[in-house]
Amino acid sequence: MQKTKSSLKILHRIYFGFDGKPDPDLGYLETWKKELPEFEIRHWNVTNLPVEACHFSKMMYELRDHAFLSDYFRWWVLREHGGIYLDADIEIVNGNIFRGLVEELEASEKHHSFIGVDNKAGGWYTGHSMATRANSPLANFMCQVYEGLGPVSLWRRKIFYFMSPQLTSLYFAHHGHNVDGMGTTPHLETPVIQHGVKIYPQEYFSPLTPVMRNNKGGFEIDAYTENTSICHHFSCSWHDADSPYLQGRDVNLLMLDEKVKLAGSSVSNKDRPKFLRVMSQIFALIGQIPEKLQEIIKKA
Repeated sequence: MQKTKSSLKILHRIYFGFDGKPDPDLGYLETWKKELPEFEIRHWNVTNLPVEACHFSKMMYELRDHAFLSDYFRWWVLREHGGIYLDADIEIVNGNIFRGLVEELEASEKHHSFIGVDNKAGGWYTGHSMATRANSPLANFMCQVYEGLGPVSLWRRKIFYFMSPQLTSLYFAHHGHNVDGMGTTPHLETPVIQHGVKIYPQEYFSPLTPVMRNNKGGFEIDAYTENTSICHHFSCSWHDADSPYLQGRDVNLLMLDEKVKLAGSSVSNKDRPKFLRVMSQIFALIGQIPEKLQEIIKKA
């Protein structure tokens, strides 16, 4: 693989705002600026994206389906420009760690992209965060997948395997990786390179996991370690209004450390990574938040 010196320190953020409401995730954007001050942040929306690029993008734009529209354009901006794509509800937890991963990618002769595992047991990939060089095999492949969906695009909410993490797995299955497991990388303990893509364990990019208990949606802090560099907060913006995961929307907007405290952890920063490797504590939803915290959230 040819070595490149092109800078990949570009953070791509897509926000369409079709509902006319204020951007709810600006707090997380501040962590991008604070933790990675030398990175360029590029903002994308309908004014600077070719919404009629393919059948899928045209249909998603006509339906004002911002989540699935961004599923395609995250790969489009990476194919065209290279850099890092992050969902708007991503918090930069440790900029030094993340910076190191990007700089390693910039200099690498072994991999052209990196991505994370969203959940250790399942081994599906992080549709919410990935980095790649412009015109990389991964970015080109993924754009071709979406551009080839055609009328089947209409079923994007009906079929589990049309979701971003599952479609991304096609790249690995196509190249012969764990074909029987649909290209996934379950139970990953250490970073590994597969077909030019460095895959990081769950703890690096996805310390939270969505769960359902007693018909209520929430999230477990199950992979927060000293290797955690970013955190996806699962805003579930593509869910319908009655989704049980949207009941705790105000909780979702909290930072990771705030969620750790809400989960009842009193360990020190020094001991926290070791403790959280064995901790699986679901944090409370709105109905279980202490009254004082409720007041703080309402006034925020």
